[in-house]
Amino acid sequence: MGSISFWMCLILTICTWNKTIGCTWMRTLPRSPSMFQVLSNNTITMLQKMGHVVSRKSQITFPNEQYRQVDHFTDNGRIVFISQTLNAIEKLYSSGKYDSTAWDQKGVDEFMIGLHRQTSELDQCVKTIKPGPSTSVKRVNKDMSLHFKFLKNYLKREEYSASGWEDIRNVVLSHMLRLVTIPID
Repeated sequence: MGSISFWMCLILTICTWNKTIGCTWMRTLPRSPSMFQVLSNNTITMLQKMGHVVSRKSQITFPNEQYRQVDHFTDNGRIVFISQTLNAIEKLYSSGKYDSTAWDQKGVDEFMIGLHRQTSELDQCVKTIKPGPSTSVKRVNKDMSLHFKFLKNYLKREEYSASGWEDIRNVVLSHMLRLVTIPID
């Protein structure tokens, strides 16, 4: 009878472990980066290496207001925001219509693998968040969805040209540089 109680206790502990420690993948230990930050920095480096300087001014504005609002979210709200933003970036690049660019395919593949790893890990974190996101988080995420819909339409309007993709790459780079600075305690 004692061994059944032990095993029941062990199973309950294992089943609730992730719920009690939260999203450790996002947590920063004192004086060291989180796993999210390490992978983000690698993905940012790959994205930087993919592109080149564009001489024309981009017609794309960056959603600074949404990022200012994220600073007032709880950690869980921030994790949901980061997850949804990275998923939108992954979806944007998954079209595979960047033949017009001079990007090295191996570099693009490495970028996509890093991005996919981030979205997969964050999706697991989001699943553990109870209750769901607040109204303000939902509103900001809706605004971000509209922003990424604009980016997709921009690419279509530019006919997936090299300059269109460079504009997108620069905006995505700005997103990724900003996302990695969002504090998660």
